[in-house]
Amino acid sequence: MTNVTRVGAESVFAFIAPSGRPMPVEVELGYRADDPHAVTMTFRMGRQETVWLVSRDLLADGLITKAGAGDVRLKPYNSTTAVLELSSDVSHAVFHVRSSELQEFLNSTYDVVAPGHENDHFDFEAELRKLLD
Repeated sequence: MTNVTRVGAESVFAFIAPSGRPMPVEVELGYRADDPHAVTMTFRMGRQETVWLVSRDLLADGLITKAGAGDVRLKPYNSTTAVLELSSDVSHAVFHVRSSELQEFLNSTYDVVAPGHENDHFDFEAELRKLLD
């Protein structure tokens, strides 16, 4: 059995409804050393749960400047808040996120895998073999 280091955090993001009214959404952030480029975001509203896999680098960059060009975008809103946008073929959601909480979570991931050392923890050849088998 492989020893996989993980970190996680619970947070509340503000979903910005089409009316402009913010609604709290529980979000679980997760990170695993064996998938060092990705952060899992699990959004919970009542009994409904939606999971997004997001680039750790995109989250770090988005706290400083506009980041992301596809389904996930993050940008600073003011000194304490960032705006997270998630888009799919059927929906578009906007959230306000406390920048300090997201940075604290990212810092905990850096304790597990330092920035720039992701490939030290990722066996590309093994993952490619899994896909091809």
